[in-house]
Amino acid sequence: MRYVVAAVALLVVVVWLDGLLVRLPNLAGRPARGERVGVIHVHTNASCGSGSLPQVIASAKDADLSFVAITDHNLALSDSEVAAADPPEFAVIDGEEVSTTSGHFLALGVSGNRWQRGAGYDTRSLMHSSREAGAVNFIAHPYGLRDRWTDWGATEYDGIEIFNDDAIWRKNTVFDIAIAALLYPVNSRLALLRLARTPNENFAKWDQLLEQRPVAGICGSDAHANLIVNRMTIAKFPSYLSVFSLARQHVLLPDPPGVDPDRAGADAILAAIQSGHSFCAVDALYPADGFRQIISSPTQSSGPGDTITWVEGEVLHVTVPAGADHPIIRVLRDGREIAKQEGHSLELPVLGPGHYRTEAYLRQPGLTGWHRWTLWLFSNPVKVTAPVATPQ
Repeated sequence: MRYVVAAVALLVVVVWLDGLLVRLPNLAGRPARGERVGVIHVHTNASCGSGSLPQVIASAKDADLSFVAITDHNLALSDSEVAAADPPEFAVIDGEEVSTTSGHFLALGVSGNRWQRGAGYDTRSLMHSSREAGAVNFIAHPYGLRDRWTDWGATEYDGIEIFNDDAIWRKNTVFDIAIAALLYPVNSRLALLRLARTPNENFAKWDQLLEQRPVAGICGSDAHANLIVNRMTIAKFPSYLSVFSLARQHVLLPDPPGVDPDRAGADAILAAIQSGHSFCAVDALYPADGFRQIISSPTQSSGPGDTITWVEGEVLHVTVPAGADHPIIRVLRDGREIAKQEGHSLELPVLGPGHYRTEAYLRQPGLTGWHRWTLWLFSNPVKVTAPVATPQ
């Protein structure tokens, strides 16, 4: 028995030392002009979270974010509540996490004033009515352990959560969760990073859906900052700040003359998310600010969420931040890997129509990360279409 106790004590010491010695990079990166970094899928104390809207915003600013999407369960904030907390330099997207008979979806861009959801839980009726009220709908945690989406015949959604923090964490082993729990008091960001995993099932479904129609991919924080046992809060855990420091949405806004995209409000940010003009990054590994995925030819170029007509000589350019340590870049066309290499940039010819998207990976830092390759970022695809035949 004493050997078991000694082994456990040694493990605790090693984990704590690892947490004390590993220093994750500063989150205050350098976004490109028009690149807004924020989090989607956040709960406040209006439902099952622990913080008020001002407290959530304060934590988001501490995490160097410039927008947040609030999605309390079956409850949307009022227009006045959002307006009071929506200065130009920080955007608040109102929304709701809607419970249905088929799972949950996020209705982004609606408020309690404009959408009367009713008392029923019929999936398609709720999706239709939220759309009618102006919502942008995203299927939440489609392959979570507790809540899985079952109605893939529904059509009135704009995208899906590819990476959901809470769903990802629940797929870890008991040992992995124990390591993270030991790390949390000494290095909360590293603790949550240890639980990051690649959502392969979600990626596969996304690629399948993209063959049928445009579907935007996002990452959802699913932040609660609320550990509940027997319906009672016992800790504000994991904190909003630690969750907001993990996976974040990088939204790419247009930069027209005379308009400052860095001061764009919630509507402009949500429109870009809906169109797929964004990428998701586990910034705790390294801030992905400035990542680029461009398909270009001598006459045109397109980025994530765009559509471009295929012409001979088109090239896909991928660039990741130079400070990242030995990243692996992976390019997929219609869900099939067409390139994989280590480095900070990649170029390859576009050989024909398809959906081209990028994933990048970094190794976990520190001893208890086991040097494991971890998903760092993924982009929404650029769609390359076949050229229109010229009538003879």
